[in-house]
Amino acid sequence: MSTPDVSPAPPPVAETRDQDGRISSRELVAVGSSLLLLLFLIKIYGVARYSLTTTTALLAATPVQVALGTVTIYAYYILPAIALGTIWFAIRYRARVQPALWPLILIVAAVTALASPYSYLRRCLAVVLTALCVELVIRHFRHRWARSSDERLIKRGHTLTGWQGLSVVYLGAAALAFQFMNSLDAPWVSAQAFLINGTAVTSTQDLGDGVNDLQVRPESRFIGYPIAETEEWLTVLHADTRYVMRIPQSAVDTRLTCHNEFDQLAGDQPLVEKLKGHTYSSPNLDCRKVLEYLGRKQPGQPLPTWN
Repeated sequence: MSTPDVSPAPPPVAETRDQDGRISSRELVAVGSSLLLLLFLIKIYGVARYSLTTTTALLAATPVQVALGTVTIYAYYILPAIALGTIWFAIRYRARVQPALWPLILIVAAVTALASPYSYLRRCLAVVLTALCVELVIRHFRHRWARSSDERLIKRGHTLTGWQGLSVVYLGAAALAFQFMNSLDAPWVSAQAFLINGTAVTSTQDLGDGVNDLQVRPESRFIGYPIAETEEWLTVLHADTRYVMRIPQSAVDTRLTCHNEFDQLAGDQPLVEKLKGHTYSSPNLDCRKVLEYLGRKQPGQPLPTWN
C-alpha cells in the first residue's frame, strides 16, 4: 500500500520574492520600517550633539514623540513633495490610473500645494524642473542607442528605459536627505524660554576648551526644549549646551514658546495665503528677544508690559 505523496504547501506569494527577483510587499514594509527606525535614531543622535549619553537620555525620556515630532518639523518639505510627487506620478502612470481616481488625485495635489509654504514649494518645483531636464536627456540617449547596431548601446538603452520616470524620486530623495543632514541637530519640539525660581544647572563643563573638567554653570533664564513632562517634573534639553535637565514643576516661574533661529526652520506663508495677498507674521518671536523680555520679570510677579 503506497502512502500518499504529501508535499509542503507553497508559501504565500506575499512572503516570497517573485520569480524575476523583485522584492515582495512584506520585505518592502520590513525594509521601510527599519529605515525609518534608523532615521529616528540618527535624528536623536544629532539632536544630542553626537553624545551617546545624551542620546540614551532622550530616547528614554520621549520614545514616541520622536517619530511624530520629526515628521512635523519637516512638514515644510513633505507637503510640497506630496503635491508635486502626486502630479508627477499621476502623469507618468496615467494609463494605469482609473478615471474615478483623478478627482481624488487632483484634490490631494491641490490641498497639499495650497498648504505648502511658498518658498519651500518653489524649492521643490526646482527639483521637479531639474528632473524634467534629466528625463529629456534620458529620452534622447535611449532613442539614440535604440537605433544603434552596437549590442552594448542597445543594452544601455534598455537600462535607461527602467530609469525613465524615476529621476524625480532620486533627486527628491537626495534633496530631502541633504535637508535632513543639514538640520540634523534641530530638535523635534518647539523651543521655549524659561524663567525659574532659583537656578538650574545648564552645563557641567566648558564645551569650548575640549577638556573634560567639571565646570558647573547655573542659570535662571535659558532657552530649552521640553522633552518630557509629568505633574511633578519637567525634562528640558538646553538649546546651547544640549544638557538634559530635570526641573521641578514648582520651580518653573514662566515658560514662553518662541522660535529658535539657530535650530528651527524659518517659517513662511502657505501658498493659499500668498494668493490672498496676506503677509506672513510668525506667532512666535525670536527666542533671544523673549529671553530678554523675561529678564525684566521678577519671579513670582506678573508679566511686565513690553513697550
